[in-house]
Amino acid sequence: MRRKVVICSILACSYANADHFFNDSKNSLWTRNYYYDRNYTEISNTPALKEWAQGFIYSFESGYTDTPVALGLDIQAAAGFKLHADREQTGAGLLPIDKTTREAADSYGEIGWTIKAKYQQTEMKAGTLMPFTPVIFSSRARLLPQTFRGVEFKSKDLEKTNLTLGYVDKVNQRDSTNFENIRISTVNGKFKAAETDSVYYGGFQYLFDKHNSAGFYSIKLDDIYQQHVFLSNSVIALNESLSLIPDLKFYINRADGKKLAGEVDNELIAANFSFKHDVHTFSVGFLKSYGDTAFPYIAGGEVLFFLDGLSTDFLNPREDVYSIRYDYDFKNYIPGLKGMVRYSQGDHIYLPTLGGTNLKEKETAFDIQYNVPEGRLKGLAIRARYAFYDNDFSSAAAFKPDKELRLGIDYTWNF
Repeated sequence: MRRKVVICSILACSYANADHFFNDSKNSLWTRNYYYDRNYTEISNTPALKEWAQGFIYSFESGYTDTPVALGLDIQAAAGFKLHADREQTGAGLLPIDKTTREAADSYGEIGWTIKAKYQQTEMKAGTLMPFTPVIFSSRARLLPQTFRGVEFKSKDLEKTNLTLGYVDKVNQRDSTNFENIRISTVNGKFKAAETDSVYYGGFQYLFDKHNSAGFYSIKLDDIYQQHVFLSNSVIALNESLSLIPDLKFYINRADGKKLAGEVDNELIAANFSFKHDVHTFSVGFLKSYGDTAFPYIAGGEVLFFLDGLSTDFLNPREDVYSIRYDYDFKNYIPGLKGMVRYSQGDHIYLPTLGGTNLKEKETAFDIQYNVPEGRLKGLAIRARYAFYDNDFSSAAAFKPDKELRLGIDYTWNF
């Protein structure tokens, strides 16, 4: 009831200052057709995960009222529809699943409201949030995006500094319509199951210039874990046609309060070095994990660094990972077409309950994407991702050897 009163108050205020509120508003409809096909190459209770669905995401972003503290309102309505899902192969994360029958829902939907206020270059948003920081990240890797409920402040009032502060108490997962407590990821038995309704995060990024920045971010999942990250991004011109792009992050992870998930003791170096020459980009990256436990992160999403594994997270205890990647931009032949190939391998994995103390995993991934650059179909994007993954974990592990294909066709109307 209180939320409705606040929204109505904003609308009433907005009506009196309608010029900017409505004239500066943005409307978009994002349609997403998504096919997910993961086939396990070893014997498993579930031989494959296959789901196909169609999603629609409508977004309204108002302008701001012409008041000393400017006010606005954002609305997001999302819906997903099953095109194919067999109960023997559900669980890909595109659709809600009945825990008893394993049947995928025929359809699902949700509406999110976000109240916003702005003073000078400081903006506050409250309600449905989609954070984008190195410590909390709203995942869009399935049909509908993951969202959080809370309040977030962003400010550029300090010269050359982007500041973010936030608090969230609930998460709406990608294959759900309900807000629930925020949990730590427990895949491969890395941590005990634990949840909280109190998460604080914040940090800053300092821009030395348009090519160089450094920052610090931190998050606290109350009574579960704390995470701190130092980061640096640069673009270094080696000559007129060749650039070096280093991306560096150093994470410190510790248990918090009552330690509901058990001990958390981890440091992680995530470093990637890209060499870009015209249409070619060659990258070398590595993750090096220290401490007695795995790297902690929020369940239902990913970690925001250079390595985006399809079939694994590469974040097991004591794991060392190296990755090589090649990107090619076909703009000289087909503008809008880009391709990628990547090989990643993790060694020295410590999972004594899942096969040993010196385990390995590896993944080879391919990605090709075409974005229509102009004309009536501008806004259409077609993407295919394929990977094959292998490890020497026991059959009880969450990550199993597989071959995986993801196909996506997205189209966005802006009106």
